[in-house]
Amino acid sequence: MNTRTVVIGIGNPFRRDDGAGPAVVDLLRGRLTGVEFVVCDGEPTTVIDAWTGAGRAVVVDATRTADGEAGRIHRFATGHPSATRAGITASHAADLGDTVALARALDRMPDTLLVYTVEVADVCYGTGMSPAVVAATGRLADDIAAVLG
Repeated sequence: MNTRTVVIGIGNPFRRDDGAGPAVVDLLRGRLTGVEFVVCDGEPTTVIDAWTGAGRAVVVDATRTADGEAGRIHRFATGHPSATRAGITASHAADLGDTVALARALDRMPDTLLVYTVEVADVCYGTGMSPAVVAATGRLADDIAAVLG
């Protein structure tokens, strides 16, 4: 079994709350040893390249839901039916479920994939996240550190 672990923060810190994924990666850097950190915009091949060959991958992304509540955290594992379709829409062009489906078709999935999503309110251009999302990134970083630590 591969022991490589990677944490992937998807998002754009110049689109306010969409910066949640990169913010969690920033909070985790220096807290975990032996873990790779990647920040990207969610383009499927970039995400797949980041987790290919990993024993364990954790993905953090900003999302919007029909009954959205900024700062609400969702957690999925690849074995969970909701990991590919949960009524959750990413704040960028590609859906993470599509990325997982493509990686499965290419046989490039990590051994274990854990996906965290943070519901967001404001993805307009600019910097700075809403207070609810800032609080969620701190809780999420603590949770991921406990899981990977």
